[in-house]
Amino acid sequence: MTLVAETRFIEKEAEFAFPVETVWRAMTDSEWLAVWFFPNDIQPVVEHKFTIWSRPVERWDGEFRCQVVEVQPEKLLKFTWRGGHEELKGFGRFIDTVVTWTLTPTETGTRLTFRHDGFAAEAASDNVFEIMSKGSESVLRALAKRLPDLVEHGA
Repeated sequence: MTLVAETRFIEKEAEFAFPVETVWRAMTDSEWLAVWFFPNDIQPVVEHKFTIWSRPVERWDGEFRCQVVEVQPEKLLKFTWRGGHEELKGFGRFIDTVVTWTLTPTETGTRLTFRHDGFAAEAASDNVFEIMSKGSESVLRALAKRLPDLVEHGA
């Protein structure tokens, strides 16, 4: 008998008054992504391993180690997301999750659906789940705020 651990996910949506090509570039161009997210070395290529650099805290080096698992240009980017540390007081857990960013054209621009899968459903993971959920909202606000600058200055 195989036991399957229960997991939960975060899903958020945002609308942008920019075409899909622009939002795709903001998600997959390392320099553009760093403006609204974190420094990184992303490439939208299946199996590409990359790092997202955050601020080091306590015993954690601040690095999220990621790997692209699926790319559908201007439609979908899916990658693994691993990082944190079991002994972090604020963050609370090491995570081994999957992020999917899906773009859908709309009449006025683009809808971005952000989904972050694989958070343990146990109470010990509540803190990291809450932090990452609030973080996803903050990240989408940052993208909305910075997209006009990226387009204007062609970063």
